[in-house]
Parts: sequence; structure tokens; C-alpha cells
Amino acid sequence: MKWSEKCMMEMTQRNLFEDSDHQTRFRDLLDCYCDAPFFSKGLCKCMYLSAWDQIHFAQMLDILNEMVIERDSGLRMMKDNGIALEREAEGEGDAAAAAIIEASFDFLNDIPYDPSRLDMLEKQEPEAAYIIQRALLAGQCIDALPPVHTESE
Repeated sequence: MKWSEKCMMEMTQRNLFEDSDHQTRFRDLLDCYCDAPFFSKGLCKCMYLSAWDQIHFAQMLDILNEMVIERDSGLRMMKDNGIALEREAEGEGDAAAAAIIEASFDFLNDIPYDPSRLDMLEKQEPEAAYIIQRALLAGQCIDALPPVHTESE
């Protein structure tokens, strides 16, 4: 069974998708990019976040396509894009978007998310806190899967 199929099965069994659209968008990203050289568990967690709605899904799709075209074998372009998006969100005073982007950076860099940030966010931006809480659960599921790009797939 392919890694992407294992991931979808585990996340579906744990009811980690908000609705069928969220699940479909995530599956589309996973199916298209799971075999890319830059794919990682951290990127998979970011895909889960970006699949939350159509706007962020389209942003993720654009950057992933650009990475393929540029033959980016790492996540440099993804991180650079995230920095630009975070600055834009902060400039617009969008604390929720900035918090979600910060969580994405943690995922990409394999850094544990600081729960004290979530406590504060729950008071200020409860919807963003909920999204991050769900992404953290999805992240635990993703981390429990076997390594990506193994010979046994």
C-alpha cells in the first residue's frame, strides 16, 4: 500500500477531516505530490492545513506546482512563500492567518508546536486555534506512519 493511501486511511478512520471537501482537497494534494522529492511528513501536515478551504488550497497548489517546475528538491520555495504570506497577514492585522502560517513553519521545520501559543490564541482567535488543534491531531497521525519514500511502497 502506498504511503499516501495509508495516510488517507488513518486520517479518515480518525475523523480528522472537517467535511468531504476538506478530505478531497487533501487527497488531491497528497496524490499529486507524495512522490515528489520535496515531500515530507512536515509538508503533509501543511497540506492538511491548506486543504481546510479553497483559497488556501489554491495557494498551496500554486507553490507546489512552481516547486515542480523549478525542480526544487527541498522546501526552500515553500518556506520563502510562507515568509511572504506571514508578512502580508501581519501587515493586514490578520492574527489568525499569521498564527496558522507560524504553525506551518513549525511543521515544515519539524519543530514541536508551542502549546502556550495555542492557549493565547484560543482567547483571541478561537477559529484559528481550532484549526491548529485539528492540525496537531493530524500531525500526530502523520508522524505515526512509516517513513516517507521507503522501498516497501
